[in-house]
Amino acid sequence: MWWSVVGVVMTAMSPRALRWLTRRGADAGVLLLAWAVSVCLTVFAVALPGLTELLRRCWLTLHAGPPGGVDTAIGVVSGGLIAFAAVRGGWHLARAGRYRRRLHARHAELAWVLRGSALRADGVLWLPTSEPHAYSLAGDPPLVVLSTGMRERLDGAAVRAVVAHEQAHLQRRHHLLIAVAHAVAAGLWWLPLTRQSPSLVRTLVELDADAHAARVHGNRPLHRALLSLQDAHAPATALGIAGECVQLRLARLSGRCSPRAGRFAASAAGSTAVLLVTAAVLVVAVLTTALASCTAS
Repeated sequence: MWWSVVGVVMTAMSPRALRWLTRRGADAGVLLLAWAVSVCLTVFAVALPGLTELLRRCWLTLHAGPPGGVDTAIGVVSGGLIAFAAVRGGWHLARAGRYRRRLHARHAELAWVLRGSALRADGVLWLPTSEPHAYSLAGDPPLVVLSTGMRERLDGAAVRAVVAHEQAHLQRRHHLLIAVAHAVAAGLWWLPLTRQSPSLVRTLVELDADAHAARVHGNRPLHRALLSLQDAHAPATALGIAGECVQLRLARLSGRCSPRAGRFAASAAGSTAVLLVTAAVLVVAVLTTALASCTAS
């Protein structure tokens, strides 16, 4: 019981800690790992009373009498919460997946109309519109969508940086991370970490894609592109160049984040990720051993 209380308290503190590390310049990829493990531990904290009751019933069935009513009630509530979260989150994930597939299919049809050929896995679909558009779509094949209006606003180096940014979203499965964030927010909306996961993950994936594009093309071209495309829009399930936290991204690209603070935050984020992964592995190992021992008995 105490572990569940500690876990819920941690979920209340995690969003603030992750946002603090983000503002201090910590590596977004490390923070995404820390977020993912934190969510796993949060789900475990909610499910723990039910798992504990399962192990207790197993042990009592073999060695003693029936379990107590209070523990049984707590286990039932825990199991019910997890079941409800799984159903609601799964429904949300399925609905988003259907919308994404329909959107991808429409872009595939548009590619046939504009180009007379199917989409390629590494291709870019250029939309003949004066409105600036730059976004990526997950699917088969994954797709980067740009507009001629965007190209007219930018120089060649900035265009290449935008393409690299959107390709980083696809290569690093950022669309999947955002879909999972929305699913856990739908299923466990009453927990601070899961409720804030969509906005937090959107910020981190944009920073992560910026970092990968900047490593290839430099900070300045991407900075120019982001300044010019702040008003660009993208479909709901796509990831656009100006999706989230534009001012924070511009500050990072212009080097206004303190290097010293960034190194400290990166060290803290790395240590946090290692501790969270270690804790998750230990928890799984303990539960597996307990279940195996109970079954063997």
